[in-house]
Amino acid sequence: MKFRKEAVSRLGMVLSASVFVIAGAAAAQSNRPITVVVPFAAGGGTDITTRAMQESMADTLDVSVAVKNTAGAGGTIGVGEVARARPNGTTLGMAPVGPLTTQPHLRKLPYDVDSFDYICLAYSAPTVIAVREDSPFSNLDDLVAYAKENPGELTFAVQAIGSIPHIAGLALEDAAGIKMTFLPVDGDGPALKALLDGTADLFIPHVSFYTSNAEQLKSLALLKKGRLEEQPDLVTAEEQGFPLDFPIWGGLVAPAGLDDADISRFETACKTAIDSAPFQERMEALKQPSAYMGAADFAAFVHEKYETNRKLLEKAGLLAN
Repeated sequence: MKFRKEAVSRLGMVLSASVFVIAGAAAAQSNRPITVVVPFAAGGGTDITTRAMQESMADTLDVSVAVKNTAGAGGTIGVGEVARARPNGTTLGMAPVGPLTTQPHLRKLPYDVDSFDYICLAYSAPTVIAVREDSPFSNLDDLVAYAKENPGELTFAVQAIGSIPHIAGLALEDAAGIKMTFLPVDGDGPALKALLDGTADLFIPHVSFYTSNAEQLKSLALLKKGRLEEQPDLVTAEEQGFPLDFPIWGGLVAPAGLDDADISRFETACKTAIDSAPFQERMEALKQPSAYMGAADFAAFVHEKYETNRKLLEKAGLLAN
């Protein structure tokens, strides 16, 4: 009996020590520095948003948070880097809509929509269909009527095949029963140049870019459900009979397999950062409405957009074999 009691006592000590070691390891892991991978070069909208959240997230998590820019291949190199990382709570990514929901349909990539755990939606910039200020088109009816009479004549400058502006253009073609010619360019700046020199007839920038160049541009439609409080004069496509909603959005993701506790604490840190005064002031300066979704809603949202964009690309004959 004495031997049995001593054995039980030793077993209890071993189990207690094991629990202590496990708890200690978890605590040590939660205190490790965090890297947030931005899949574009420094200075762009995704990078600016991430850095606006950086200090608040570090304070909330009580760890250092570093931003790493890994640009290339339309954002897929950086997003792929996050997908390949160990799900130990030390690597996150600010993943935009294109690399998450369109690029995996266009070519074989080392990740897909199920390669991540979703933390939060962090930004969502509405887009507009823009033409030159002196364009004969004043609304979508004008543009659609011309396109129907002149199939393929309208040239639409897009940042890349499979980008959200391109997807929005495909959706407009589908909804209106028209055909346009797509002109790939390297960004909003080159798209504006193509518009002004007559190479292109329209493009779809995000609202803050449109606002910064409003003296040279005219908006035919805001691609958003409901008008913007910040710019109530922008008429929506939905008001004109085309229910198109194509913001340029992005959010925090982690490699699939993250502990629920880590997802929860990152979600809290994200919400705190987005609600903070410095972040809100930065978004106001960019004329970009604030946006947030928690982990569960963001995951469902991404999967829905992944399927929606797949159908549009399939209809356009652009799916990878």
